[in-house]
Amino acid sequence: MMTEHDALPGIAQEAVPRRQVCAEGGAGHACGHRVFGAACVAAVEVSDYLERTGRSETIRVYGTPAEEGGAGKVRMVREGLFQDVDAVLHWHPSYLNDASAASTLANRSAKFRFHGFFSHAAAAPERGRSAPDGVEAMNYMVNLLREHVPLDSRIHYVIARGGLAPNVVPAFSEVYCVRHAGARVLEGIFERVVQTACGAASGTGPETDSEFSSGTHSGLPNEALASAVHENLSERDRVRYTDTEAAFAVAIRETVKGALPPPGGQERTKPFDLRASAGSTDAADAAAADPTASADAVTWVPGRSAYGWQAVATGRMGIGTRGMALDARTPAVTSANLITDSVLLRSSREESKRRRGPDSRTDPCSETARHCWITGTKGGQAG
Repeated sequence: MMTEHDALPGIAQEAVPRRQVCAEGGAGHACGHRVFGAACVAAVEVSDYLERTGRSETIRVYGTPAEEGGAGKVRMVREGLFQDVDAVLHWHPSYLNDASAASTLANRSAKFRFHGFFSHAAAAPERGRSAPDGVEAMNYMVNLLREHVPLDSRIHYVIARGGLAPNVVPAFSEVYCVRHAGARVLEGIFERVVQTACGAASGTGPETDSEFSSGTHSGLPNEALASAVHENLSERDRVRYTDTEAAFAVAIRETVKGALPPPGGQERTKPFDLRASAGSTDAADAAAADPTASADAVTWVPGRSAYGWQAVATGRMGIGTRGMALDARTPAVTSANLITDSVLLRSSREESKRRRGPDSRTDPCSETARHCWITGTKGGQAG
């Protein structure tokens, strides 16, 4: 069983249905990772079962740090921690109860740094080389690139530093994140992004280098294992709010823009299907090594996506903990199924092997993270 503990910067929030920061600039669990530890409770339950019945199987709990950008599971797979594992189970907080078999997008992130020359922007502009000029040029070229990549690609960026005063030619850094369902296709797109940085540096004058941040595989769905998880999730009691929690949910819904599904979704489990997710996760690298399945449970108001303060607020009160309790039981029961049902385990492993293909490489992130450092450019020349 895998557990996580990670947060997102700048989204600290009190447990109230309005925006109220509890620590200015602090991080918040907007993706619900603080409740992953519930899997530890489930592992204790299964361990007790093994001891009572005198069985020889082993259940482990892996604490997996830094999912949000650090890809902690990738490093754990690389170090061989999953080599002798038969199957992997985990769960995720969500706005719905769902255990469908889902694929995910491979991901590659890097920091492209442009280093300009400081100068007075009015008295000696010819002596300066503006790092933001390099950023703008790179962003412009990447935005042109978006028209010429596969439709299911995703390219994101954030300008981390852009200078402190307009009369000083500044230095700065920025981060790019590229996603695609195929790791090999992703690598080709990412190399084109690298070339835009080289062109931007050559055209505007600052120096640039690139540092690889993290990368993950695309996730391999496992219908055999996911079907067992879905059955167990569907048999659990649904999440039912108290009057106070229901009022809190109504207040939260009023802060969300756009159409929302009708209330009460926490009491239902989504029908099982095989689907493609536009998200990315380092759990995909565990799936590249072993059969892996996950369940989602409602820990924030149905219809509200992750990465908002509303998810942090509901996670700090009953709405979050009720979903946590629901999903703590699901992997425990599924673990018992894997232990007692050799057909389920064998079919899960056979499907995992089939989806990887005969020529697959099971080393973590073999296509998307071959290098921990991408050599950059100096003054526009390839490094």
